[in-house]
Amino acid sequence: MKNKQFEKLITTRHDREKFRENLIKFSNYERSDTMDIIRNMQKCQRNWDYSREVSKEVIDYLLWIAKNSPSKQYEAYYDVYWSADRDIIQKMSRYTWGCTHSRNPPSTWRNSQANANMYMLFVAKEPETQENCHADCTPKENSDINRWENAYVSVGIAMGLVMHAAQRMNLVTGCNKSHRDLNGDMFWERKLGIEEDVLAGRKKIAYGIGIGYPQENRPRWESDEKELAIGAGNGSKLTTDPNMEVHPVTGKPMRKVKIVDIRTTNEAVDPYGNTHQIPHTSDIKINTQKNRVINIIEIK
Repeated sequence: MKNKQFEKLITTRHDREKFRENLIKFSNYERSDTMDIIRNMQKCQRNWDYSREVSKEVIDYLLWIAKNSPSKQYEAYYDVYWSADRDIIQKMSRYTWGCTHSRNPPSTWRNSQANANMYMLFVAKEPETQENCHADCTPKENSDINRWENAYVSVGIAMGLVMHAAQRMNLVTGCNKSHRDLNGDMFWERKLGIEEDVLAGRKKIAYGIGIGYPQENRPRWESDEKELAIGAGNGSKLTTDPNMEVHPVTGKPMRKVKIVDIRTTNEAVDPYGNTHQIPHTSDIKINTQKNRVINIIEIK
C-alpha cells in the first residue's frame, strides 16, 4: 500500500518505470539475502573469538525479540536466561556433555557452541494464564500435553527469530539441547534457581543458543574442547563415580564415564571395558551436507 501511494507521487512515466524496476531489484535482493541468512542459521558454530564482545545494544535487541516473539494466544510459555559474562559461560559450558563422538565404543564431547560470547537459554514453563479449553469449555490443565506442545513451539519460534536477527547483524550462532548435570549435582536447575519447579514438572529446560563471533580463518566445526568422555554416547545421567548406580535426586540409572584429556592420552579404557583410540583434535561432525527429506505438498 505504501509503495502504491508513493508511486502516485511520481509524475513522469520514466520515473514510475524506474521506481518499479528498483522495487523489483530490492525485493529480489531481500529474498536472496534472507535465503543466505537461513542457510547460515543451519550451520552450528563450534569455536569463538573471545577478544570480541557482543555490544549491550545488540544484546538488548536480541532479548527484546526473544521476549516479544509470537506465541499461541499470547501466553507466556517460556522464560529466557542469558549471560555475556565469559567466566559464567565458561563454567556453564562444562555441563553440556552430549555431542556424540563415537557410538561404538561410545564417547561424547561437550557442546562447544554453548561456550559462546553470549548464551541465551530458553526454559519452557506452565504459563500463569489458561487460554486453552476442552470441548466442554473447561480450562485445559497446564500439565496437558497440548500445553507443553504449545510451549515448545513458542520456544522454537522465538529461537528462529533470535537467530535470524543475530545472523543479519553478522553474528554466528549454534543451538544446544544438552544441559546436563554430572554425578547427580543438578547443575543447571540449581544454577538457574528452578530446581523445585523442574522436579514438580512446572518447568523444563528446553534449548539454548550460542551467539557471537567466530575465530577467523578456522572451520566452524573445529572446537577448542580438550576433554572427551568415554563410556557414553550422549550426556544423559553421567557419573565419574564408579559407585553411583542411580541419580541421587531422580532415582534414574546412571551412565558411568571416564573423562580423558585428548592432549595427553592416546588410548584409554572406559568403565565398561571398551578400549578407545583418543583423537588429538576435537573436530565435530557436520550434518548440513546431508540430504534431508522434507516434502512440500500443495493441498488441493
